[in-house]
Amino acid sequence: MKQNHIDPSSTPEASAVRRRPTGIAATEDGAGLAEFALVLPLLIIILFGIIEFGIAFNRAQAVEAAAREGARLASISTSTPADIDARVNATLAGIPMQNPVSVNVGPAGCAGREGDPVTVTVSTVHAVTIPLMPAANITLTGQAVFRCEA
Repeated sequence: MKQNHIDPSSTPEASAVRRRPTGIAATEDGAGLAEFALVLPLLIIILFGIIEFGIAFNRAQAVEAAAREGARLASISTSTPADIDARVNATLAGIPMQNPVSVNVGPAGCAGREGDPVTVTVSTVHAVTIPLMPAANITLTGQAVFRCEA
């Protein structure tokens, strides 16, 4: 009768041991995790910096559009400063601003000044908050110039 002989090197445990990497790769088991831990803060800063830049850019475009709308209304001789403020605030109604918006019209009123320029400047402060970085404030300013109409 023939005896079944099992070769110990053919068992799954033995083949797993044989497949284990040797040399440099065998000694770097935690190196990838350590490298990731070093790079992770930089990745977080970059990611949130991109997001914060997008928010600030959106608000800067809204402030510029509000200044343009305010200057368009200021160019009409019958408009009042309250009307201009209301138009600017209505333009910014869909954009959540962190701080109040200041509106400056110069020179005040277009009555009797047909053809002369009127300038509307809208500004606000935007707080930039990026994790792992100090907070900073930037001023967003929009300015538009229209000619006074009759």
